[in-house]
Amino acid sequence: MGSADRSPQVFVRSRDSHPSSGQPAWAPHRCSSASFHEHLALMRPFGNREAPMIQSVRVRRFLVLILVVAMVAIGVSGCAKRTSVSPERDLATSDGVMGKGNSEGATGTDSSAPPSTTSVDQLATDRKIIFNASLSLDVVDAEKALSDCEILVAKYGGFVAQSSLQKSDTRVLATAVLRVPAARVTELMNGLVGLGTVTSRSSGSDDVTSQYIDIEARLKVLRAEEEQLVGFLKKATNIKDMLAVQEQLRSVRTQIEQYEGQQRYMDNATSLATVTAQLVQTTEAFVAPRGFGSAFAQSLARFGHGLAAFWTWFGGSAVFIAFYGLLIWALAWIVLRLVKRHSRKSLPPQN
Repeated sequence: MGSADRSPQVFVRSRDSHPSSGQPAWAPHRCSSASFHEHLALMRPFGNREAPMIQSVRVRRFLVLILVVAMVAIGVSGCAKRTSVSPERDLATSDGVMGKGNSEGATGTDSSAPPSTTSVDQLATDRKIIFNASLSLDVVDAEKALSDCEILVAKYGGFVAQSSLQKSDTRVLATAVLRVPAARVTELMNGLVGLGTVTSRSSGSDDVTSQYIDIEARLKVLRAEEEQLVGFLKKATNIKDMLAVQEQLRSVRTQIEQYEGQQRYMDNATSLATVTAQLVQTTEAFVAPRGFGSAFAQSLARFGHGLAAFWTWFGGSAVFIAFYGLLIWALAWIVLRLVKRHSRKSLPPQN
């Protein structure tokens, strides 16, 4: 008995109709493997329908992965913004932590203690700020108010840098320039307000921190250059080199003195605030009683003042008056001579 035929079978429609239904009948058809795959390809005219579904699943998974990565990136950036600090605060905090670590190493304290932090007020004091303020007051007694200003500024640790007092018929003006520590300038301003009625008030500040840091950097470079020049001067072997090095050293030291002067000025200006107070006392002009005697005395006084002013002007202008007077007299004499000569010629001859 021969081996069973294992070639695949396919069912195809025969051209003959089914005897009962009249429809085309399906009949088995044995074919080779190659023919079977050809029939299978004909049965799927649109190709593999599972590939689009697999690709759709892969696309969805890829989109979900991108969404997750984006959410993680947004969360990380938000945390970074919350934990970021300014460079000055970071530097000050790191300095504070280093100082604490050194002290702990020296005293043998527990290293697990929390690191120290620098307060905002301490950072503000490290900046170089020049504060200026001005205040104008109407007071009853300007001299007394000026003495009160001196007492107030001494109370808050300051001093009077300059003061003046001017009197006229209608008012008395007292001006005081006060220097007080910058930390207590607000207290001084509040104390000055109580001396009278405020008519004007202004304040301002100038941050010179960057200029101060720039001066420090320049001084550091110049001092290093000064040390190098001093070393060159010690090693100089002839007079020409010594003179050249001394000239450069003199120039460098001059620049150092200039920058140190600017630095001292900034230290003084930033450590003490300047407050200018103007104290105005308004008075009524004195009116003398009117009468014949007083009116005559005033007119006589005005005449005397006018006569004195005339002689003062005449004394200062005597040279010019003499010169122009002689010139005018000479011109007048010449004109008169010409007129007389002309008149003589025009007269008719006498018989």
